[in-house]
Amino acid sequence: MSRLLIAALALVPAAFADDDALKPVLELQKVGKLLNKADYPAVRAAAANAFATRHADDIKAAFGDDHSGLTDWLAKRKDIREEFFSAIHETKDEIPAVLETFRALWKADAAAVEKYPNLAIAVSVVWDAPGHLYDYRPHQVRTKSILPKDYLKFGALDEFKYHVGHAKEVQAKEAANRLEVLPWEFLVYVVDHRTPVAEREWAIKNYLTKRPLVGKIYHEIKYDDEMLRTRSEVCALNDHDYTLPDIRKYGGVCAMQADFAARVGKSLGVPAAYIRGEASGGERHAWVMWVEVRSMSKARLEFSLESWGRYREDNYYTGEVVDPQTGAEILDRDLERRLGTVATDRVGKRQADLVMESYDGIAKANNFDPKKKIRFLTDVLNKLSPVNEAAWLELARMARDGETTPENKKAILDQANRLVMVFAKYPDFSWKVAPDMLAVQPDKLSRNRFYESLVVLYERAERPDLASQARLKWAEFLGEEKKWTLAAQGLTQTIKKFPNEGRYIPKLVDELKKVCGEFGGGTNHMAKTYVELVRLMNPHRGDEITKYYSKMSREALDYLRLEKKKKEADEVEKLMRAAGIKDL
Repeated sequence: MSRLLIAALALVPAAFADDDALKPVLELQKVGKLLNKADYPAVRAAAANAFATRHADDIKAAFGDDHSGLTDWLAKRKDIREEFFSAIHETKDEIPAVLETFRALWKADAAAVEKYPNLAIAVSVVWDAPGHLYDYRPHQVRTKSILPKDYLKFGALDEFKYHVGHAKEVQAKEAANRLEVLPWEFLVYVVDHRTPVAEREWAIKNYLTKRPLVGKIYHEIKYDDEMLRTRSEVCALNDHDYTLPDIRKYGGVCAMQADFAARVGKSLGVPAAYIRGEASGGERHAWVMWVEVRSMSKARLEFSLESWGRYREDNYYTGEVVDPQTGAEILDRDLERRLGTVATDRVGKRQADLVMESYDGIAKANNFDPKKKIRFLTDVLNKLSPVNEAAWLELARMARDGETTPENKKAILDQANRLVMVFAKYPDFSWKVAPDMLAVQPDKLSRNRFYESLVVLYERAERPDLASQARLKWAEFLGEEKKWTLAAQGLTQTIKKFPNEGRYIPKLVDELKKVCGEFGGGTNHMAKTYVELVRLMNPHRGDEITKYYSKMSREALDYLRLEKKKKEADEVEKLMRAAGIKDL
């Protein structure tokens, strides 16, 4: 240990002097290396050593009789050891199971683990909790088809062996072997399923030449109209095997199309995911997303995250996917942001994550007050990764929980303004954090102007879902100030701008009704808005009247009749009949 580090260690508060796990991180902080990207190797080493100290008993138990051999093997391969230990999420991973899985892979084929460490890490952090795997059994149950034999017997070792055994074949004409160069954060979306090997080999044989833009095979699955019509009572897959070949042979609805495309992609070494979401009219749907690699090497990765089956006319602003490592449900937009950060700033992203995993200990060891906490978190964002989720969420928590002091509120609000710019391409996260950060804004006018800027930002980003949520919150604040007319005008503006947004317009209409009950002339305003909404809505999806149109137009008619607005009621009734609604 250098004299400088020894001196730094002497400055560690006495209460934490015996915390051997925290020492390596605190030492780097004291000498100014913790938040310096150039010192990432030292930070990763410190994090790995901290993990090894904190979980020495887990490591010993998980490695069992191989403890000495595997520990020595890792010690001689520092990069693999540090990458593996620092990849484990200490609060979200099942640590003993992660370690046991890695041991099993190493014991079966140490040479393969050395050649494909990112693959071994991905398998280990995903298969520690099999419940986090992408499970296609619900599709099999829904279609009343037959589950492949030994589905549950397929395990982590089978997953690893498949990819190792087919690595050269899957590489095909690519210059680099993707299993060697793709980061483990990408490969978790390759190894998270139990598709039998025979089906994967079928996928290689039939689809390897179609790997570029592989998600387009979504539409190779014939759509099962009868399954849709009978609400899955009668399916083309009834009593057939729920396998990739039979799905292609017999067809299915969007869920089977997305499942097929995602699992074929994974079998070809393509990070892919089954995505589900809700259309603007309330209909549920599924599509596929995948990583389209443009170029790759160990030092550089260029890719785009593509979708197929995400019909533009239905406005699927976001979709849901399960994070294979944590089992948490995240937005597809979160997936895109996280992978994009790994590809463009891997060091900054990983270093910020490692620092934030030790944040609580760092704050306690240094007796950080709110001002120093904010400064440290801001440094993480400025020096390492401006999109680090943990740092932003901690700033938001401090604001929400009243942990800031009056003199620190400006620092929080400065970050709130920065937040909007940093996440301009990923506005979902800015909306997740901004309301909490704005809780410290004492000036109501400034607060309202900020929400106005959010509404405008989300409208320009063509995100009516976020614009509607921001508008609702803004209207709530205006209501607190008794500015009912202004609130009504704003709600109406958003309703008219996005008349076909069936997930949020009903909420805005309900709020508008309440607001209009608070000022003179409110009933007339509400009546006019209802007529304009029915006039602007698209009544049909294909040849059918949408549930959204039927619900909102009937609601409008009931309101107008109740308020004795005959002229407006007659106009709405005329519009409804023209749309094909007879029972009025």
